[in-house]
Amino acid sequence: MIAGGALLLLGLLGFLASTHFKDLRYFDRPAAARTPWFDPALDVLKWLLLVAGLALIALGSVPVACLVAGLLAALWSYQRFIRSAWFQEKLLRREFLARRRARPELSDEAILFELACRKHPRWGPELIEQMVRDYPSVESFARIMTRMERGFRGFSGRLPRGRKPTAGGE
Repeated sequence: MIAGGALLLLGLLGFLASTHFKDLRYFDRPAAARTPWFDPALDVLKWLLLVAGLALIALGSVPVACLVAGLLAALWSYQRFIRSAWFQEKLLRREFLARRRARPELSDEAILFELACRKHPRWGPELIEQMVRDYPSVESFARIMTRMERGFRGFSGRLPRGRKPTAGGE
């Protein structure tokens, strides 16, 4: 059962490492992490270690394995809720209203710009200015900020299903 716990912890450490490497910019990653097989290999390894750890714990005690699996499921659900678009919009709206009360002379755009700069200083002022221009409401700004935090890289350039291109190019 101790070996199962160790494998489980190694799997969780793999999840942390995966998140860490995926959050780094390409050239900030170590050389091995820049190869195309690194992320998929790390994903397979972390899941393999996690499942093997749960299986070894289950061999020792099924109730303990169920408890550990339930705890992992609860933590995963909590993380999904905290990172959800709805919750992120709620947090941004709360910060936005607090900032508006503290500094009523600022425009809505200036408040959104300040909040985004504080939360993501590496994004750069030009990107944040463009986001504020394109998404001026708190709801739309929170939605695009959540997408970008999840790794949104832009639109594919394909038209939505059922739409045909027109002579104007749209």
